[in-house]
Amino acid sequence: MIKVLMFLLLTIPYCSATLSANEQDTISKITIGWYFPGINKKVSRTDFQIAINFWMDEFGKPQGIEDINSRLFDSVEKMKIAFNNSELDYIVAPPLLFVKYFDMHKVTKGIIAKNITGKPYGVVVLVRKELQNLSELKNKRLVMPDNDELAEVFLETLVIPEFKQSYSQVFSSVNYTQKHNTVVHQLFFNQADVGVTYLESFDLMVELNPQIADKIKILANFPIDSPNYSFFHKKFPEKLRDELIAAMIKLNKSDEATQIFNGFMMESLLECSVESLEPFYQLNERYKQLKQQISGKSR
Repeated sequence: MIKVLMFLLLTIPYCSATLSANEQDTISKITIGWYFPGINKKVSRTDFQIAINFWMDEFGKPQGIEDINSRLFDSVEKMKIAFNNSELDYIVAPPLLFVKYFDMHKVTKGIIAKNITGKPYGVVVLVRKELQNLSELKNKRLVMPDNDELAEVFLETLVIPEFKQSYSQVFSSVNYTQKHNTVVHQLFFNQADVGVTYLESFDLMVELNPQIADKIKILANFPIDSPNYSFFHKKFPEKLRDELIAAMIKLNKSDEATQIFNGFMMESLLECSVESLEPFYQLNERYKQLKQQISGKSR
């Protein structure tokens, strides 16, 4: 199961119990919005729904939360509309999507789950070892995650300055996959020359099969703190928000929670501010400038 699901399965029940201790702080409804394409590479929709339904039935109502509503979105545009209409109290999505699609004046602080290694996750461009630099990528075979804007934007910021073309024009073929480990597999078995995936997936695959490191190397890396970020809506009561976040962070000192964290390669839960999205804002601005440059040349 995925990290972001696990930390919410752990934290909301704990937080609910904490808040229910004070009648003034009780809440009767929370609506959480999930951007599902950022999740489905690690868990099926059915498994996700089963886990969420169990969580709501098992923990929500006994703690005084009568309605815990989780909404899965396949479209970030529809998710944005729901958030703008104050239909969502809390949203979970890849970090780049927040700066590309959401009004940052309507978003306030939230939580991320850190990697157990203590290292950033990172979006990485992988190549077979015979390739030495970006200039050698022309007409090579590319494999990358499907529906992953961060992977695509990062790749474009590398390829466009080198070739003055979008990646779709640079590579001889582009294969999109739902699974991150498929990227590594295709490179290892010489079914692709270049791949974009996440550092966590690559490190895990190397750990399972050290021979991978003999054939594949990291050409470029964009560090990130977590594959998914989560933020509260600005209209969510500030006091309740801060108490929820504080209760989540207290789980880092729980032996039971630590065991579960370790099982899912999570080190800890950390508060994240809207300012933590600044690197993604800068990346997106760079991407837009580059796309505008090649768009102007094609006219």
